[in-house]
Amino acid sequence: MFQYKITTFNPDKEYSGFPFYILNKGLNSGKPLLNPCPNCFVLNCESDEVKQDLYWLLYGLWQGKAFRSILIGSAILYSRKYELENVIKNGIEKLEKNPVKVKKNISAVVKIEEHRLNAIKQIQLMQQLKLSLMFDLMK
Repeated sequence: MFQYKITTFNPDKEYSGFPFYILNKGLNSGKPLLNPCPNCFVLNCESDEVKQDLYWLLYGLWQGKAFRSILIGSAILYSRKYELENVIKNGIEKLEKNPVKVKKNISAVVKIEEHRLNAIKQIQLMQQLKLSLMFDLMK
C-alpha cells in the first residue's frame, strides 16, 4: 500500500520527505510537476520509490485525461482535493492488480521521457548553432 499525503501548496512552507506537485487549475489539472507552482497540491511520499510510482501513475492518468471529469468552475476550471484523491485511489487500485506489468511500463515510460528531453536539448543546441552561424555571416 502506498503511503502519501496530499496538501495544498504553501510557498512559505518547506516540504521534507519525497514531495512532488500536482497542478490543480486549468485543463492540465492533475498534471504531476517536479517544481511547485502557485496553483498546485503537494503529494508527499514515504520513499523515493513510492514517489516515482505515484508520479508516473499520475502522469498516466493525466495523459489519459482521467482528471477532466472532476473539473469544476465556469471561467477558471479547477479540481478539488478530495476528488483528486479519489481519482488517485482508483488508479492505485488498478496499479496494485498487476504490479509487475506496471513496473515494466513505468520504466519504459521513464526511458521514453529521458529520450524526449534529450531530443529537446538537441533541438535547442541546433537552434543555437543556426543562430551562431547566422551571426557569423553578419560580421
